[in-house]
Amino acid sequence: MTSTSYHFIKDAWATLRWKLPLLALLTFANALLEGATVAALLPLLASLGGESASRPDRISKILDEGMGWFGLSPTAGTIAGLIVVLIAVSAVTFIIQSYVASRLQARYVASWQRRMFSAFLAADYDFFVSRRTGDLVAAVTNEPWRIGLVFSQVNLVIAAMLFIFVQVVIALFIAPVVVGLLVVVGASLFGMTRWWTVRAAHFGTELTKVNADLTVDTSEIVGGAKFVKATATEARAFDRFAGSVNRLEILSFGNAFDSQIVRAIFEYSGGLLVVGLLFLGPKFLSVDVGAILVIVAIFVRLFPKITGLRQNLQIVDFHIPAFGIASALLREAESKREAASVGKPDGWPPEVVPASIALDGVSVTLGERALLTGVNVEIPAGAFVAFTGHTGAGKTTLMDCILGLRRPTSGVIRVDGHALDTLPSSAWRKGIGYLGQDPMLFNSSIGDNLRWIRPHTTDDEIHAALEAAAADFVRNLPNGLGTIVGDHGSRLSGGERQRIALARALLGSPRLLVLDEATSSLDAETEEIVTRALMRLKGRITIVAISHRPALVREADFVINLGNGRAERIETPLVQLAAD
Repeated sequence: MTSTSYHFIKDAWATLRWKLPLLALLTFANALLEGATVAALLPLLASLGGESASRPDRISKILDEGMGWFGLSPTAGTIAGLIVVLIAVSAVTFIIQSYVASRLQARYVASWQRRMFSAFLAADYDFFVSRRTGDLVAAVTNEPWRIGLVFSQVNLVIAAMLFIFVQVVIALFIAPVVVGLLVVVGASLFGMTRWWTVRAAHFGTELTKVNADLTVDTSEIVGGAKFVKATATEARAFDRFAGSVNRLEILSFGNAFDSQIVRAIFEYSGGLLVVGLLFLGPKFLSVDVGAILVIVAIFVRLFPKITGLRQNLQIVDFHIPAFGIASALLREAESKREAASVGKPDGWPPEVVPASIALDGVSVTLGERALLTGVNVEIPAGAFVAFTGHTGAGKTTLMDCILGLRRPTSGVIRVDGHALDTLPSSAWRKGIGYLGQDPMLFNSSIGDNLRWIRPHTTDDEIHAALEAAAADFVRNLPNGLGTIVGDHGSRLSGGERQRIALARALLGSPRLLVLDEATSSLDAETEEIVTRALMRLKGRITIVAISHRPALVREADFVINLGNGRAERIETPLVQLAAD
């Protein structure tokens, strides 16, 4: 057993516990019943042939004794009735076993999806920045499905092995020499097909990469449809997509064709063996025709199971790499779990009181690149501070530090006099209203988007926030708050998206409002309206904005210019600032 297979079984046990032994018990019962049904054919054939009740084969003797306990005569009719009962009970057991197996598979897949997504959400922001979005999406959608397929195939492997075991034990009572021959042939065929199993594992590892690339390409191209259409690059977009599809086609074809080769080897070899048994068995193996017929009946049911077992194992080898890859990603996400304070200062956070923020010698490095260097800034509660500077100056990095999304390499950020890394991140962020350059809107109604932060917000509160954000155009829409905004708000204009997102930020009753180029998509008239709305919040909410728009910057209490990661210049001496 490989290390990956061992950890898979260990994980399945940790998730499903006692339900796995129940499934194994039902599987064994089904195999036993099927075996007993086939075994009963031998005494039935003997009875139909007119032989006496005292038949020489072991199976018939066991059946005779068993029926004698119940006062039954081992006649052909009685044995046939027994076989009918065995078939009926076997069918019911099979249905119950299938229900339990399917239910556990679905539960196992869902548990992986929940674990993966929960770990992703709990990870720090750097975890998302360091990975492609498509990789994470594929990890939550494709890989758990493949892991679930491994679970189902392992269950089929166990069922096949139990069935084979029961049939072999029964056959040993009838013709041990023939059984020995079957075991040798079966083992030889398994050895012959080992190469295809190894190749399936290689294909499975590649499939994870190809699925991730396909998800990334599809998401990026569909999400960037406007750019693709506007630049007439549909052919290039298709070529990029087709590249991943072609790789997936090759892997899928290779694995599917390999499975058929393995199936052909087992089935046609089995056909030759059946002919050999019928022709040579009575003459060279000293086995009577009745026993040969029962052995063939067992064989006819047994060999497809052996063929299926080989194919099931190949499918497991094809998909088991998904478990290893998903487990590694899960461990990585858990290792980057966002640090949380074990407690919080008494009386913090204060209720609906503007936050005060201080940056003391804050530096941030990424590899060998310095994003911020020794920034010292104090933002009083209720102030409106604007940060300006050229692209790459460190404005967004500074905002990420204030939001607690990025930890400074050195220095301290204080909120209300408390070091930010000692405060519960969730409690701090719940007091922040955030509006970035590209507002995040879900493909749902305007009302659903506005209630994202506070689900129980009333319509009156929503309309008040819309008015404050100069987004009262929503009242004039045919469906009002029920209007569907489309993917990422694609059915709205850029300005409409930003105003709705601003209203959502205000609905959270924030102590701090963070604006990252929040008015960049607004026309001059709307920008002026939004700016006046923001000014009415001065003193009630601390506002920190990244902006180059004069209408917003000129209203700020303090303007801080960042350059090369340093706070180089301020427009007013009212803010305390020192830069190394």
